Amino acid sequence: MATHTNYHSWGRTRGIRNLAGAHGTESVTSTSLPTVTDATAGYATQNQRFLHLQLDTSAAGETKTVTVVGFSHAFGRWAPLTDVRGNAVTTGAVASTAAYKIFEIDGIDRVAFVVSSGALNASNFFFAGCSTF
Repeated sequence: MATHTNYHSWGRTRGIRNLAGAHGTESVTSTSLPTVTDATAGYATQNQRFLHLQLDTSAAGETKTVTVVGFSHAFGRWAPLTDVRGNAVTTGAVASTAAYKIFEIDGIDRVAFVVSSGALNASNFFFAGCSTF
């Protein structure tokens, strides 16, 4: 008689998987790019298809922008990501409000987040997650 084995998604998710860990965990940002060949910086995407970003600056009353850089094991280098139109993958300038954006990141092995308008403070909240669908 055959034994049933639990189904495995092998890195594919139907819902959003928080890159930083448990739901509600904030993602770490930096004010500088990772070292060009550092294959351990940032977060592993597990070859997910979509990157979800949320930046909330409403409590701080500030304007911040988070830019996404990507790493491919095939190339061994970090570089700023662009969308299919050639625009930088960023949260955009978020001024005293919250913004949620979704980008397609097929094939990117790792992502890291760079704040291009000064470091985030305790009143800023940034979250990143990935999903397949």
